[in-house]
Amino acid sequence: MDENFEYDAILIDTSIFDANGLRLEKGLLSKLSQFKRSPIEIIFPDVIRGEVKAHLAKKIKESRSALEKAINDAGDHLFLKEDRLAKAKELIAESLDVDALAETRIADFIEAVGGTDFECGKNLEISALLEKYFKNLAPFAESGKKKNEFPDAITLLAVDNWAAANNKRVLAISQDGDWKAYCEASKYMECSESLSDVLTAYNKANPVYGLIGKLENAIEANAAQDFIKEVESRLDSVLDDFTPNQDADSAFYWEPEGCSGRFNRFELSTPQLRLIEHGNGFIVLELDAEITVDVEGEFSLSVHDSIDGDNVPIDSCTVEVEETFNSKILVTLAAEFGDGSENLEISDLEVEDVEVVSVPKTIHFGTLEPFQDEYE
Repeated sequence: MDENFEYDAILIDTSIFDANGLRLEKGLLSKLSQFKRSPIEIIFPDVIRGEVKAHLAKKIKESRSALEKAINDAGDHLFLKEDRLAKAKELIAESLDVDALAETRIADFIEAVGGTDFECGKNLEISALLEKYFKNLAPFAESGKKKNEFPDAITLLAVDNWAAANNKRVLAISQDGDWKAYCEASKYMECSESLSDVLTAYNKANPVYGLIGKLENAIEANAAQDFIKEVESRLDSVLDDFTPNQDADSAFYWEPEGCSGRFNRFELSTPQLRLIEHGNGFIVLELDAEITVDVEGEFSLSVHDSIDGDNVPIDSCTVEVEETFNSKILVTLAAEFGDGSENLEISDLEVEDVEVVSVPKTIHFGTLEPFQDEYE
């Protein structure tokens, strides 16, 4: 990837959307909006758009099913009144058109980042596509189901043809090795597997890097305690009462009865700071962190009655565990940045927001035993 970031366009593979949890409005994907203020074009081929839409629709269906189950459980256990239960179900009914919801989110995202729709069919020759297919040339692999690689091949060939016809330099972002292999042989395309690296390279020429260097040095010398405490306070708020899924082992039949987590502590895995975005009065830094949370889960235990065919409750238990996970965190800092930003000090920085990129979806609570609460 060119360190001076001399590209005319950016192409984002579906693998990058998936790697970022399809969170179009949050995290690193949302930071692509800064390109709307630049001459660099973000192109969205119809093939990629279709794949992302399909993945979004699946995610929406899964989320809606989980919400429906939670609402029905609330009604069954009588802690949600009938009128409120009906209103909650109405909200779900309003979101029945999954494809429309997925399409709306994609359209809003493309608008937010100033993206451009791209028709692959107008920039592709079928004979060139078939030649690569039969010769096992990238992005077609020599083994495996090559038909699954047609979407990638269509996208890359079309974008490459467009770049050649318009003398454009395109930076592709993908975690797919076949994309990398194709771009290595292309005159007009390069490939990076990290969206974070791309955003950092794009922002590297910013004069605020001198201040970031000061902050890095202070962190390494354990002299940035105010900054660390501000980040810690934000993490405490962000992770307050988060609700992961419950998992456990047991010789008995168990059911989850709810859990909640809270922030305990964090450490930076490295003092390295990456500038992800800068704007009028703010910058966004990416940090690698090791975060520890305390999670409390409630469970019911039962045994199967072979005569009646029912599960007979035998106990309920509450289990507390400490879980440590690694995640990138995005820290938004406010200050009077500008041409004189090299004169700013660390004390001039104010932490405005902290976002945890990868919060654990499931927590394992160990082995469940009946009456274990009595022995703790």
